[in-house]
Amino acid sequence: MSTPDLPEPVRDLLAAISETLSLPDPGGDRMDLARYETCVSERIHLVQLLIRDVLDGKTVNGLEWETAYLRQQNEARPPRYRTAEQYLADLRRIAGSGEGQ
Repeated sequence: MSTPDLPEPVRDLLAAISETLSLPDPGGDRMDLARYETCVSERIHLVQLLIRDVLDGKTVNGLEWETAYLRQQNEARPPRYRTAEQYLADLRRIAGSGEGQ
């Protein structure tokens, strides 16, 4: 399958949207899941605002600026939950140290 010929600013914007919505899976407890869901909701909201502005022609500073702004917002709001990988590492550490006994 070939990729369509997209202008570079559009391709970069789509890549930023994909990066925004790609989050690691949460750990196995309720707090991790709640924090994950909050992070997902915030990121979906950012993407929805961006798409709305693009479709309404309100990208006054251009697609490149919107793309950079989206990435900046992602960096300012990193995931604040324990990932599944971190959760499993914690379980292995606890099991190995005998803390859970």
